[in-house]
Amino acid sequence: MIRKIIYTLCIPLNAISSFAQPNVEFDTKKIDFGTILEGTINPFRFHYKNIGNQPFSISNVSVTCGCTAPVWSKKELLPGDTASIYIEFNSANKLGPVSKGVNLMTNCPSPLIGLLIYANIIPDSNFIPTFDSLSYKPLKTTHYKSYNQVIVSFKTLQKKGFNGTLSEAEELIPKIIKSNNQPLYEIVWVTSENGLLMINMLDKKFEKEIISIVKKEILNKKRLRFWVKKI
Repeated sequence: MIRKIIYTLCIPLNAISSFAQPNVEFDTKKIDFGTILEGTINPFRFHYKNIGNQPFSISNVSVTCGCTAPVWSKKELLPGDTASIYIEFNSANKLGPVSKGVNLMTNCPSPLIGLLIYANIIPDSNFIPTFDSLSYKPLKTTHYKSYNQVIVSFKTLQKKGFNGTLSEAEELIPKIIKSNNQPLYEIVWVTSENGLLMINMLDKKFEKEIISIVKKEILNKKRLRFWVKKI
């Protein structure tokens, strides 16, 4: 009899807890910058509100292109509070209609939330990014108006013994950076395009730290094999 009573009482408690969850509502999940010049920096804020009854948080933000720089808070957002995700879309080396994604990993019941960026880019003959292919061989660096890149060729990784896919390498590099330098991991994002892996950062001052980690851990055959087995 006692067991039956306890069981009966547990049912509504479980039912109540299933409704105790964060839920987020965005003002918009897409932005169309319209027709813009190549090389321009296009900022935007995606505003959102926690309409659930538990704190909301974003654990990670990934982008489909290094041209999109996201800035967001990892602090929990209380029910009823509002916040925003700031992005800068750099149209350098892009022409014609483009669409890019910003993917959020959250603590919502459906954790993945996608944001979209659209633009139609026309050429600007006056725009030339700074490109360095000599100082850091076999790495390359590119400096745009608002962000910077350390570039690793996927073929170089393959020569060092990496036998995974390009997307697997894109996931591996952030984990290696995180294990070496947690603060650096928090401010860089890795993308891939046309057989290249790009480690992106807003501030150029972190470039040498990234290059040091890449040369020590990724371009060293023994260390690369170690990370492939470990992760």
